[in-house]
Amino acid sequence: MTDSPFSVYVEFAVPNAPVELYESLIDALLEHSPTSGPSASPAGNGNLSVRLFVDAGSVVDAVNRGIEYAQAAAMTQDITPDAVIGVEVITEGELDRRNAQPLVPELAGVAEAAEIVGVTKQRISDLQPLRKYLVQELAAGPVFLADGVRAYAATEHNATRGAKISDLGLSPVERAVLKLLHAMSDGLPWSADTPAEQTASQALHVEEVLGEGRLRVHPRPAGDLEAVLGRLVEHRLLKTRKPYRAEQLDGHDTDLVVTVTDKGRRHAEAGRAGSSGG
Repeated sequence: MTDSPFSVYVEFAVPNAPVELYESLIDALLEHSPTSGPSASPAGNGNLSVRLFVDAGSVVDAVNRGIEYAQAAAMTQDITPDAVIGVEVITEGELDRRNAQPLVPELAGVAEAAEIVGVTKQRISDLQPLRKYLVQELAAGPVFLADGVRAYAATEHNATRGAKISDLGLSPVERAVLKLLHAMSDGLPWSADTPAEQTASQALHVEEVLGEGRLRVHPRPAGDLEAVLGRLVEHRLLKTRKPYRAEQLDGHDTDLVVTVTDKGRRHAEAGRAGSSGG
């Protein structure tokens, strides 16, 4: 197998090392492996770290060689082998790719995120999946990684412009129940103007709004709510579970905690709960 160049990064549990130690460590690495192109610098946590390049037939081989070279050089500075607390090995090509990336990634504030996703600025704060792309909460609002917001918009939110929305074949009552739950969870106006909406209102009572799209609902005798909710859950428009310690709520042992998913929100907002998309 032909050897390939790998970058090996090794971190030692040696905090606040003096400049002289870094210089001596580089000299020792060059003496042990003249072609390794070593460098030494503080890690993000202040520990001593080194990076060197080795030719190896595999990642495993590169790990072994890199640690061996780094430990041998460290021992000349009275740093024991067990001081190694971490190692990262990547190809030289991957290192070049990472180095070519901007130090500060593209960011998106509330206005930019709303434009990318295709919703209002007020709605952005309610989209919980975006929290994993959150960089920082500022006085002006949250700041996200723009690439993450784009990925969310194109997949989970399915807000790509021009994407066709197709029918899931939900019944009028199923659509009405979803619309009712969405309105209650978001504090939107609700009126039972159609027979299906009247049936939805009669089938369940919202006992408590828990936030983040979650509600505690109490099924009423009228209507087969269990089947309706099961159908909505099947299409990932809702999630349901029994509330914690429901038995302590007198007369509410049949209560459910219902979460309107982001997919469910989109369909309810579009007025077409039978649509797919994500």
